[in-house]
Amino acid sequence: MSIASSKPAVPPSERAVSSEGGAPDLLDPSLDKAHLDLRATRCGQVDLETDRETLARYLRGHAQWIQRCFRPLQVEALSAETYRLQFFRMGGLGFELEPSFGVRIWPDEDYRFRLTSIELPGDEGMPYRVNCQADFRLEELQGSLKDLPTTRVHWALHLEIWLALPRFLQVLPRKLVYRVAHQVVQQVTRGMSDRLTHNVCSDFYRSIGCPDHPYRLIAVEDKA
Repeated sequence: MSIASSKPAVPPSERAVSSEGGAPDLLDPSLDKAHLDLRATRCGQVDLETDRETLARYLRGHAQWIQRCFRPLQVEALSAETYRLQFFRMGGLGFELEPSFGVRIWPDEDYRFRLTSIELPGDEGMPYRVNCQADFRLEELQGSLKDLPTTRVHWALHLEIWLALPRFLQVLPRKLVYRVAHQVVQQVTRGMSDRLTHNVCSDFYRSIGCPDHPYRLIAVEDKA
């Protein structure tokens, strides 16, 4: 996704680069054991029986749906376009966090909606950094005159977390700590994206007077 982020999850000076100049080698035992950089991406497509403009009007009114559709996360409105998301407790190996971070929903451009994380006052003192990016692109599909209009939503969610590890985790094997933390981030990304997709589709149909109308999930894919 070509989405601008307010801040990289890890300062460039702190990122380790592989000897081949590629992605950071997170399992290299020579790296600093005090930090982890974790990423997960989930994307897919879903079809709704509606024209593109009707769905776009619903998404533009995010103040009306964001608190309902991000459940069980708690959402606090900060301005007309920014919110604070409070996550549930998560963790492993005896270490747990209840992270929160700010997000901004950008005005749509050519039926493309974007959500990016933003830095809020006090974030710099947290033992973690969150980079969250979501993208929704609306495509109206061609059909016969007898069919209802159908809009396909191409969506993607990317979550990156930089984490400062407490000392008791730094003495454990790095591969073990990374594996457990990576699994947690993947589970959170899957759960967040799947719930958001279901909640938005269901809430949209309720908003147009068609409760319980089914939507069609076309594809879902996890990416490294």
